[in-house]
Amino acid sequence: MAGSTQEAFLKRVRSALSNHTQPTDLPSALDVARVIQPGGDVVALFLARVEEAKASPHRVRDEAELAEKIASIVREAGGRTALVPGEAMPARDQIIARLQADGIQLLDPDDPDAAFVADVGITAASAAVAETASMSLTSGDGRRRLASLAVPCHIGIVRAEQIVPDLLDWAEKHETPPQANEVLVSAPSKTADIELSLVMGVHGPRYEHVVVLG
Repeated sequence: MAGSTQEAFLKRVRSALSNHTQPTDLPSALDVARVIQPGGDVVALFLARVEEAKASPHRVRDEAELAEKIASIVREAGGRTALVPGEAMPARDQIIARLQADGIQLLDPDDPDAAFVADVGITAASAAVAETASMSLTSGDGRRRLASLAVPCHIGIVRAEQIVPDLLDWAEKHETPPQANEVLVSAPSKTADIELSLVMGVHGPRYEHVVVLG
């Protein structure tokens, strides 16, 4: 009896295997895990998510407009001092000239105390993520971490082509080896207590502006 049962079972297995069809092409693990599908308007999505995160999104067409927009943000923030690190950033010279024309005092980016007295810090992102409204800010090459962390108002500059759909794309294109320090900034600094009282600017900038170039 046992032998016949075993043979019947194996017969069913052989029959099932003989009638198999060609396997369907399955999506990659990256495609399965992806939250934001490629092909859409990632810049528009990024700007929308930035606004949802309680930061202030801006978009400009060229470097001249970028310099004017940043000067406008500084004026509206009531800023009198600004910190512009020596890093590579779009329109850096134009930004400096425009701020100086407005009478904004530019502090020494190599002074470690400058960020604690500056009204505004201006830095450039190394990448940006539409899904989370994040800017990737790294150290090294003239960048100053405190220019984005210690100031009450931070302005981050992002080139449109730097924006990727989600964190999976960011990780795939991530610089190897990474810089000594890297943070993903998605909004102004926020904290809340058990009663859900939200306080802005406790651990970092109270105001976060994101300017997309392009």
